[in-house]
Amino acid sequence: MARLRRLAGSAAALPPGVLAAEAGWRIMRTGSRTLADRWERTAGARPLLPETWQPFLLGDIDTRPKVAPSPLELEECLSEADTALHGKFTVLGYGPLAVTTRGEGWHQDPVHGFTWPARHHRCLGPVPGRADIKVPWEVGRLQWLTALARAHAHTGDPRYRDGGLELLRSWAEANPVGSGPNWANAMEAGIRAANLVWSAEIFGDPEFTALAGGILRDHGWFILANLEYTPRLTSNHYLADLVGLVHAGGALRHNHAGRLWLRLGSRQLQREVLKQFHADGSNFEASTGYHRLSTELALMGLLAMRRLGIPVRPEVRERLLSAVEVLSALTKPDGLIPALGDDDSGLVVGLQSGRNPRDPSPILAAAAAISIPGPCKEATGPEMAQWCGARADHTGARAAATSFPAAGWYVLTAGPYWCLTECGGVGQRGNGGHGHNDTLSFVLCVDGREMVTDPGTGVYTPDPDLRNLLRATRSHSTVEVDGEEQNRFDPSLLFTMRNDDGALVADHHEDGSGRQAVEAVHHGYRRLGDPVVHRRRFVLDRQGLTVSDSIDCRARHTLVVSLPLAPGVRAEPRDGGTLLCADDKRVSLSQIAGPELSFSVEEMPWSPAYGRVDTTHVLRATLRVDGPVTWTLRFRQADGAQA
Repeated sequence: MARLRRLAGSAAALPPGVLAAEAGWRIMRTGSRTLADRWERTAGARPLLPETWQPFLLGDIDTRPKVAPSPLELEECLSEADTALHGKFTVLGYGPLAVTTRGEGWHQDPVHGFTWPARHHRCLGPVPGRADIKVPWEVGRLQWLTALARAHAHTGDPRYRDGGLELLRSWAEANPVGSGPNWANAMEAGIRAANLVWSAEIFGDPEFTALAGGILRDHGWFILANLEYTPRLTSNHYLADLVGLVHAGGALRHNHAGRLWLRLGSRQLQREVLKQFHADGSNFEASTGYHRLSTELALMGLLAMRRLGIPVRPEVRERLLSAVEVLSALTKPDGLIPALGDDDSGLVVGLQSGRNPRDPSPILAAAAAISIPGPCKEATGPEMAQWCGARADHTGARAAATSFPAAGWYVLTAGPYWCLTECGGVGQRGNGGHGHNDTLSFVLCVDGREMVTDPGTGVYTPDPDLRNLLRATRSHSTVEVDGEEQNRFDPSLLFTMRNDDGALVADHHEDGSGRQAVEAVHHGYRRLGDPVVHRRRFVLDRQGLTVSDSIDCRARHTLVVSLPLAPGVRAEPRDGGTLLCADDKRVSLSQIAGPELSFSVEEMPWSPAYGRVDTTHVLRATLRVDGPVTWTLRFRQADGAQA
């Protein structure tokens, strides 16, 4: 009854048009699920019926790209394939994990020692303890299967083909459609479908293709019945659903069901690219990690459409290329993107082994394939780009922008300094599912070395306390007021956040000398008894970065200023300020205006990848004020540091 009251309350708050769309969608979904449930009920008694398809991603043997990975890429591919044959799979930041590759071993989280039962996906219920369902999900995406196919293509060794067949049969038998954790949502089935198609086409083996085709048929029906769509909000999950439908429908387009999936998937995918990526190319999730994941999903989906001869609307293609430009602009001098907001380290198709999810270079290179109608025999670049048929002399790239107002991301760079400022909202149109309380925060690199960092994500459901700590205001390079969050969140709701801050950029300009400035304000603390407004101004030129804060208030407040330091950065007192040292790099941090901020050095968690948590240091100062206050900090390469 309480649930019904909540639903009624939510419905009453919706505009009439959205409410009507929601009702229509729920009726259609009920019908789809009824048909799919009938299919699933016969799955236990139905053998894995073979079904083949006509290849479409790579063309025939005479036109498919001749992929020649570098020696390092080949070594990483063979290593991933060999470990998969022995039941070890690389899982996000957890690293290589040993999995029992039979029965319910495919449902296991070996990190936390929990195995999900083989129940219907809508009856699994809550997970006791701190198990991480993303572990079996990652293994179940079958990216390792695509690695086995690549290893076979590179070496001709039949072990990889035979091992791939055996592992896929074992996985399918342990995971009948709709049963167990690997069917908990359509996103997992969508990414798995893409890997099934790519692995089958790379293997080019009739027996494997027939087996994968039968499994793919179940995936298409399941995705259709469980699309993660609502007229109120769609996200990267729905994007992955559609990419799965395009791949499954393209592979099985010889039958009516396949053509249905392909038609729906290709139309909705183009709609979602325009919906989920802003006009400037930035993604609406308020997360650099999910911008990268969504860009990769869109790329693989649109590439499949082009290989099938399905027209991609010009504005959709341009929006994807703009998203690729954003990735390029967000890349730090060390080649990685910073971790603003959530980053679950997820990848899409296993076309390159050993990829760091924060390294966008394979996606940047592969995006060139969107401009090529069919497979290119002269493909070059990273292995992923070669499989996609990209050419180094045909990238379709435009000049990289450095400001993305729709997301609130501003990249400032001059001389040895590189800075990304975060001046946007919580994302997801106010839902805040993957946003952090990082408004007016920044990441700073000096001479190629990251100095001020973002703490990353850690994990989601296995450790709610850590999850909430790493998305909290105090964990980011910004200002906390009275121990409150910029944007409120319920600690028990790990994927929602109130849209309190109303962040606005008041000024962004560059003068003729290369001096760049961004000024932004947020109102997340106006809800306090004495309203507080935080304004921050960044100015960067070849002499360094200055960060000026202004706190507008009328009564007593406690302010906490945090500066998380990248791992390996040491903070030492020096000449009334602080010297930041890392390797042979030295940066002077000094205060040039305002009441003294007395920084102390504390430890805090820092996560380079989902599932991996290390520690780093944070500079933290507490200031008690009774009215308006301003201060200015300056970061400058120290005398004697390497230029």
